Amino acid sequence: MGQAQRLRRLRPGQADLGLARGHHRPLRYDSYSLKDSDSETSGDRLSPRITVGVSPFESPSLAGLQFYGTYAEGYRSPSLTETLISGNHPAGVTFPFLPNPNLRPETGKTIEFGVNYKQDDILEASDALRLKAAYFRNNVDDYIDGVVLSAFDPTSGCPFGPGIPICFQYQNFAKAKIDGFELESVYDAGWGYAGLSASIIDGYTISYEGERADLATIPSSQVTGQLGLRFLEDKLTVGGEVQYNGKPKGNPVAKDYTLVNAFASYQATDNLKLDFRADNLFDVKYTNPLNGSTTAVLYEPGVTLKLAATMRFGG
Repeated sequence: MGQAQRLRRLRPGQADLGLARGHHRPLRYDSYSLKDSDSETSGDRLSPRITVGVSPFESPSLAGLQFYGTYAEGYRSPSLTETLISGNHPAGVTFPFLPNPNLRPETGKTIEFGVNYKQDDILEASDALRLKAAYFRNNVDDYIDGVVLSAFDPTSGCPFGPGIPICFQYQNFAKAKIDGFELESVYDAGWGYAGLSASIIDGYTISYEGERADLATIPSSQVTGQLGLRFLEDKLTVGGEVQYNGKPKGNPVAKDYTLVNAFASYQATDNLKLDFRADNLFDVKYTNPLNGSTTAVLYEPGVTLKLAATMRFGG
């Protein structure tokens, strides 16, 4: 599961930090149905969302300051994988996956408030500053997450079989609470730009028996600094970024890590653009808590080079 997908899952009612761009859905209806030869589950829900934003100042230096608040609800049905997964883990460490057709959908309630700020012509003509900062709090009922069951526990439903005496199954938790802070800022002077972004996310689950546990599968807290320069009448952009990632405190195998990346983009013609990116230049060995496991270390790729060409046809 990719990071963006997991973020949408964790925050089903997340508000867009770029409030002024105007993508609003005040009411959303979701419905699902899952069926196999032995079981069937379905559900639906109407989820509201309301956002209020104010720009209280008129002076030139503060006219671009906007405050906003959002309340939103979201609904996420259990996926086919979570509900019907079965069979044995492939080669290496062998243990069974158990299906759970009785999974209930997640229901999330999010509050978010923050500030947007924009200002032009600060240090020189045509430069620009953009700033977005937000705090969010997400409460999820019937949160779905994977659990490891012991075959030695007769109440777990985990049978003894080939391989190690454990099973893996997706189950509901009574609640999950996730909160965090996000910051995006960029200064653009035409000939180049500099940006700084940060996100701090924390969360925990509460079982139906009242037991609390830190969430292991949430994104790393992250701070990213980026610098880009433009040449050849702005046709060529080259730059780099440094990205620090702090492990979730609930993940026992993930570690903090820092990546250094480089990128370049060349607008060869009006209709042809070339992009190059080099990730993890120093070949850091790291594990992404979203794609890994709480019991085993799964490393991400080392130095990664990407080249892309985009061509536009017609007008």
